[in-house]
Amino acid sequence: MSEINTLAAFYAFSGGALWLLGSLLFIGFDNVNTQANRWLGAFYFILACAFTQLFLEGFGIGGSFLIHLLELPRWAMLPCLYMAVNHYASPSLPKKDWLLHFVPFLLFLLFSLVYLMPNLFNEQNYLPILPPWIGFIVRYFFFGQTVYYWIVCFSLLRRHQKNLKMVASFTEKIDLEWLKYLLISVLFLMLIRILSISNIHVTYYSPILYFLGIILLAYSTLTQKSIYATETYHPAEKDGIAPKKVLNERLTLEQVEALNDIVMRKTAGEKLYLDPSLTLSVLSDKIGISTHELSYVLNNGLGKNFYQFINELRTEEAKSLLLSEDTKHLDMFGVAIRAGFNSKTTFYTTFKKATNLTPKEYIKANSAAT
Repeated sequence: MSEINTLAAFYAFSGGALWLLGSLLFIGFDNVNTQANRWLGAFYFILACAFTQLFLEGFGIGGSFLIHLLELPRWAMLPCLYMAVNHYASPSLPKKDWLLHFVPFLLFLLFSLVYLMPNLFNEQNYLPILPPWIGFIVRYFFFGQTVYYWIVCFSLLRRHQKNLKMVASFTEKIDLEWLKYLLISVLFLMLIRILSISNIHVTYYSPILYFLGIILLAYSTLTQKSIYATETYHPAEKDGIAPKKVLNERLTLEQVEALNDIVMRKTAGEKLYLDPSLTLSVLSDKIGISTHELSYVLNNGLGKNFYQFINELRTEEAKSLLLSEDTKHLDMFGVAIRAGFNSKTTFYTTFKKATNLTPKEYIKANSAAT
């Protein structure tokens, strides 16, 4: 019995860590991503309630009323995570109909007050008996809700990362990569829960496994970066969907080819790609066409998104710089900066993808050839 209690103590560690983490997010400890962090903090508070409940049940302390109170907000847990991811991915968009995501929680709260609370106080309940399928929903709805919202959250993140490349040539500070690891940590907790139902060994060690998952959650959360503004991100998301049909009717093939020539002449000829902060809207202003038209021309005329288009031009610039006598004194980061990259990682990744060689391998190969 003492060994089981020792393991159950990890529920207390997990709950305590989540209460602290939720509080830090709620008070805005780093003053970044405030609204999104508060939703994430609410998610952690509710998750903390779940682990506090497990701890109390493991040690056999706390009455049924307290246990039930800790369980009450559970149906709001994943909607809070969804709202957090939504605010991280699109902080400037209004969140319409957000309250609809909490309707199941409100219904469960009403059901609890009417049907469950009286039983906790041994009071007579004169309401009609509910059909069995209601009990089935109450018992298993949370699991289905968890799977659904995790998939939706991950889809939101992937769409965000994909659409960034439609408008930005540098995505490392705005790709929310830390959020991907947070969602993977949540998935890890989900898998522990699923496996613990059928595997006695996982059940036995689940308090420790949960605690490891909470550490991963905390690390992902505390390493988040500020959300950098990308002014044309949301219109660009629509560029790939709704406006495409309209532009297709408005621009003929000849017009697309003409615009394609203008885009290439201005961007490559005037070396606009050397600006490390270049975005879709900045380039469209310099060329003199709308962001919708520029996005359409890149996608349909060149078959590339903005990220590919600009960084391929920068790669060609880097090739020349790497073999130039004038830049022999520069290190690789210096070459990257001169070519328009503002990230060594983006430089290496893009260069390797375009040439199948690292920059140093490219220098060696071309030195041997001469």
